[in-house]
Amino acid sequence: MRFLKHNLITIVLVTVLVLSIFMLLFAASVSFRQIRTLKASQESVVRSYKIYLELEQLNGYATDAETGQRGFLLTRDSIFLHPYYEALEKIKWSFSRIDMLTADNYEQNRSLDTLVYLLNQRLKFLDHVMSNEEIRIEAPDTLGKMLLRGREMMSMALSQIDKMVFNELQDLKQRESEHANDARFSPFTILFVVLFSIVVFVLSFYKINKDLKGMAKTNNQLLINNKIFEHSEQMADISHWYWDIRQNKMIYSLNLYRLLGCKPFEFEPTFENFLQYIHPSDRHIAIESKKKILREMTPTMSYFRVLRKDGEVRFFKSIGKLITDNYGSSYSIGLHADITDQHKKDKLIGEKLSDLERSNKQLSAFSHIASHDLQEPLRKVQTFISRIKEDDLKLVPENVRDYLSGIRKETVRMQKFITDLLLYSRASKADKTFEITDLNEILDNSKKELSHRIEEKDAIINSTPDLPVLNVIPFQIQQLFSNLISNSIKYSRNGVSPMIDITSSKVTGKEIPGFAGEPESNFYQITFADNGIGFEQQYADKIFTLFYRLHSNKDYTGTGIGLAICKIIVENHKGYITALGIPGKGSVFTVFLPSK
Repeated sequence: MRFLKHNLITIVLVTVLVLSIFMLLFAASVSFRQIRTLKASQESVVRSYKIYLELEQLNGYATDAETGQRGFLLTRDSIFLHPYYEALEKIKWSFSRIDMLTADNYEQNRSLDTLVYLLNQRLKFLDHVMSNEEIRIEAPDTLGKMLLRGREMMSMALSQIDKMVFNELQDLKQRESEHANDARFSPFTILFVVLFSIVVFVLSFYKINKDLKGMAKTNNQLLINNKIFEHSEQMADISHWYWDIRQNKMIYSLNLYRLLGCKPFEFEPTFENFLQYIHPSDRHIAIESKKKILREMTPTMSYFRVLRKDGEVRFFKSIGKLITDNYGSSYSIGLHADITDQHKKDKLIGEKLSDLERSNKQLSAFSHIASHDLQEPLRKVQTFISRIKEDDLKLVPENVRDYLSGIRKETVRMQKFITDLLLYSRASKADKTFEITDLNEILDNSKKELSHRIEEKDAIINSTPDLPVLNVIPFQIQQLFSNLISNSIKYSRNGVSPMIDITSSKVTGKEIPGFAGEPESNFYQITFADNGIGFEQQYADKIFTLFYRLHSNKDYTGTGIGLAICKIIVENHKGYITALGIPGKGSVFTVFLPSK
């Protein structure tokens, strides 16, 4: 998720950068076009001024030619011909300049053609008049008419010039207006480009500065992480390695050298050099593990011994895995762990398990002896005593009869003791076969099992009909119910019929006293409350101890094993059992069994 977020940020930054560059280029192009437009507008205005001036000068040149021609005709003085011919030459060049200046103006170009035609006609007429001496000398009336005709032609030419001047003035006015608009808009465009560039550069500087600070912070964090990782490896007695398969380059962490008893980088980090520190008998394991990494995609685990530089033998665990990067290159990464201490502990645990297995076998042998060999002599003693008839007892002294009665009682007690021991042993090591069981049926079976004692004591057992259906070991739960009911009957008050109330409810772990598990765990609480003799609360935990008894055998017979069996059964079901006693009023035994 973090990688995707980093990629998204990178894409956003690249997009913003591209957009910024595009905006800069766009603004620069607009500014460049605006400057070109401004320049073109300025050139157009200047050209209009030049055309206007040329037309004014052309008007002057035509007037000069007209004046020179009149002066010559009236005075016949050749001095007036110099201005005339100079004006003709100037008119020719003026036409040429105006033609170049109006090349891109179709209307002015047509007007210029008309003007050229009119002036040419006027000049041809002047040449005709000036070259025809007879008209000038012999026909003054005709000359006057011709001069009047020439004036009319000149007026038409001057009118055409005025028209072109007017049109050019109109164009000049429009171009000046456009130039003014361009000149007014251009500073804002340039200002926008400058401001936008400043904003982009400021933001870029801020981002670069922020990235540099972030990079410095990241580098510092990487340094801290490397130190943490390095010290963590030292504390955990592990080291990591990295193998670039394509370049066959190996990198080991510094802690590997320490684990081998070497100085940092004492040997070149290659697999062959590391192999020299592996126990000769285990080198094939490391070699095969390296091959296995290349064959399989799942993590590969191996165990081998190493010989440190000081000669000490250590036990190593190695885990390696093949990975592939985004470019298809393969790499192998892994860990070396010094598990010498764990190996020693595992060995010790193995020895303890062997001892425990041996003890269990001995306990099984004891159980067999207790169930067969020890009970056999007791049965024979009971048989021999039962053969002594009442008449025979009369023949022996009274003290002997008391001894024989004591022997009979103690053999029965001894047999009960052995039977309870066997029940405790079976509860401790019985096969835990769980079944979905209705506890109402378990309670009914316990009542049938204890029916004789219930009738004998006139006991009353009240129970709710909603005892749960649980996944339990049926015969053990029945033994639990029977022991708790039997215990309540046994420790009833003299002259008071035993009353036992059995109820059930659902609770959570936080409602169980001293519960150390998950507080939200669900349990069924099954309560056995009686009206017996009760007990002091200080003995609430001790009564579940094997062979522990609150009363002497003279007051209440027993072996002190029944409640210990109850505790073992409840623990077999991952449950809890508690006891609450009030002397002279009764006891409450509460069993908590997991609901799942």
